[in-house]
Amino acid sequence: MTHRQTRRALCAAAAILMAPLATSSSAAQEPGSISGVVRSAVNDSVLAGALVTLEGRPINVQVDRNGRFRITEVPSGKAKLIAKVLGYAPARMQVDVASAGEAAVVIRMEPAAVQLAELTVIGTQADLEERRARLAQVPGSVALVESEEIRGTRQANFKDVLGFTPGVYVQPRFGAADESQISIRGSGLRNNFHARGINLLVNGMPYRNTDGFTDFESLELLNTESIEVYKGGNALRYGGSTLGGAINLETKTGYTADPIGVVAEGGSFGFLKTQVSSGAALGKLDYFGSYTRTSLDGFRDYAVQGRDRVNGHLGYVLSDKTDIRSFYFFARVDEQLPGALTAEELVSDPRASHPENRADRWGRDYDLHHLGVQLRTQLGPNQRLEISPYFQFRDIDHPIFQVLNQQSRDYGAELRYENTVPLLGRTNRFTLGVQPAWLNMDNRQFVNQAGEHGELRKQQKDGAVGLAVFAENALALSARLTAVIGLRFDHSIRKSRDAFVGDGDQSDHREFNPLLPKLGMLYSLPAIDGQVYANVSRSYEPPLLLELNSLAVPGFIELDGQDAWQFELGVRGSSGALAWDVTAYNVELENEILNVNVQPFSYAPFTVPTYRNSPRT
Repeated sequence: MTHRQTRRALCAAAAILMAPLATSSSAAQEPGSISGVVRSAVNDSVLAGALVTLEGRPINVQVDRNGRFRITEVPSGKAKLIAKVLGYAPARMQVDVASAGEAAVVIRMEPAAVQLAELTVIGTQADLEERRARLAQVPGSVALVESEEIRGTRQANFKDVLGFTPGVYVQPRFGAADESQISIRGSGLRNNFHARGINLLVNGMPYRNTDGFTDFESLELLNTESIEVYKGGNALRYGGSTLGGAINLETKTGYTADPIGVVAEGGSFGFLKTQVSSGAALGKLDYFGSYTRTSLDGFRDYAVQGRDRVNGHLGYVLSDKTDIRSFYFFARVDEQLPGALTAEELVSDPRASHPENRADRWGRDYDLHHLGVQLRTQLGPNQRLEISPYFQFRDIDHPIFQVLNQQSRDYGAELRYENTVPLLGRTNRFTLGVQPAWLNMDNRQFVNQAGEHGELRKQQKDGAVGLAVFAENALALSARLTAVIGLRFDHSIRKSRDAFVGDGDQSDHREFNPLLPKLGMLYSLPAIDGQVYANVSRSYEPPLLLELNSLAVPGFIELDGQDAWQFELGVRGSSGALAWDVTAYNVELENEILNVNVQPFSYAPFTVPTYRNSPRT
């Protein structure tokens, strides 16, 4: 054997002998963990909602309401943590992790201008964290209903998902069906169906007609990822100008949905709801789609309900600073309306329908198409621009004492600009928004012949125009005290062109131009991980076309806008597993729009709503 061969043999033998030792040594290096708390470097308060990332690995955890977090399966050795939360500069820390050990750390973060650029992708977990942090900065009562809470309900109507939200009252009209009376802080209580006094949004975009009319039957709660409730004047960021505030539904995206989803649930009185869905993120592209069918026989005779809904969402990350999302939903709604009973009829047969309703096939059937696009881009680390155009078409056939037949087309957009550059060396957030919107509607009424169109009795072209400009600024006066000031200007037009002039020309035109200020204060209380807040705001709601077009008389009726000042004082905080938000508020309301039920003709066996202003309520 040569010298070289001998050396190779010795090396091979040594490698074989050392292998068990190396394996044993490697096996001894077990993963460890990191636990800790995230606090403000200024006042030592915990920073609930912060995100902690392990550098170089796809590990991303959110701290709890006590500021605590824990990351497991961390390789032993040196690890780098990055913590982020709105209003603070990212904090970095190097941690030594022992094999099978746990490292305890405290991360302290310095206040800074909000860095929006790293939180841009719509529909991601980071997007939810940003919205959660925003809610904590609102100087008034707000609520966030998250996915886990929504999934723990039946998800059939708004009462299911908002029933335990303080200040929100929801009463379904037909049990498990989704047509409901909804009120926040007493808004719209005079309505026993549809919505009054609340701005409803989907993914931050208006979901309503230009005149403010809204209903719920097109919305699918199985597709809802979270719900934000802004009470009263606290909805200014979403252009809220109504007494009740705003409800924003954030829907599932490819980042939050399962690749395949199947849901089936049933109950009494023929309630059955089924859904098939799919969603995924594929690199820069994500998608979500679903089809849902809901049916209900109802407790009463002639009370069958049916809903078919299709939802589609498509998102794409154009760059590290820009993303775009489009969403479309379609709804086909079929309802039978059993009508009202007298007290004697209710006692005799509570399941009965009114004979006139059944004979004339009273109901409400419509198709709705809604298409929206969101483009969000970072103009810099402290500036963001969102552009959100939308289009909605609804075709409704509504046999009641007459057959109401309407085709409406809504076009609108929202442009929102945010700037978080410090002002006078202090943390500041400025929001500016513009909301143009247009509605044109073919509005006809026919004699009801067993639910079919009889002789034409009314034909007009209704229209609405809206232009709103709003601004809000939140300035940190100190480490604990933030002042919020806001202003909104609304220009609203309601118009009607009468094309059925046999009973005279009933064309009409109304304009409303309110100026709506808001002032608020937010004071941080680290001891309870919360804040004391106060605000005062004005709201003004022009009448809907539905209200101006009284069913009892031709043409527009005399109605002024509903005007209110709202005052609010509250405190929110948490301790361990307990969290609270206690609010006292007062509403001074003038010219409240109330409905009065009248007979459309002297011998009518039923009533229809007309409207009037109550000078003070």
